[in-house]
Amino acid sequence: MTDRQEIAILGLKRELKTTRERVRELKAQNIRWCSVAHTLKKLAALDEDKFKNLLQAESLPFE
Repeated sequence: MTDRQEIAILGLKRELKTTRERVRELKAQNIRWCSVAHTLKKLAALDEDKFKNLLQAESLPFE
């Protein structure tokens, strides 16, 4: 393996590490936003169907 290939592999490993860290952050953020959405659902007194329709209207996933 040449030095150039080794440098490329090390760069890819670093990028992969950074990407995995970002994915973990986004998953945690998603959990927090889901919690906020369910709190707002309760405050607005929406039933499951209305809440689902609201999320679908905004192209958001319904869990």
